[in-house]
Amino acid sequence: MADRSIVDLIEDWQTGFFVVLGCIVVGVLVGLALRPVAGPPGFVLGMLVGTVLGFVVYSYLRYGR
Repeated sequence: MADRSIVDLIEDWQTGFFVVLGCIVVGVLVGLALRPVAGPPGFVLGMLVGTVLGFVVYSYLRYGR
């Protein structure tokens, strides 16, 4: 850890922040798509499933098969 600079640490934090933000955005979009079909419970469930699904898809694309 001593050989890493503060710039590397900040870049890692920024990447993590945007991954989390992107997963939340995907979750909200899936929740909004399910709200007309399933109502408010579908929105909440869609947000949860969409967030996890967004993370899984990102991980698959980033780290391979």
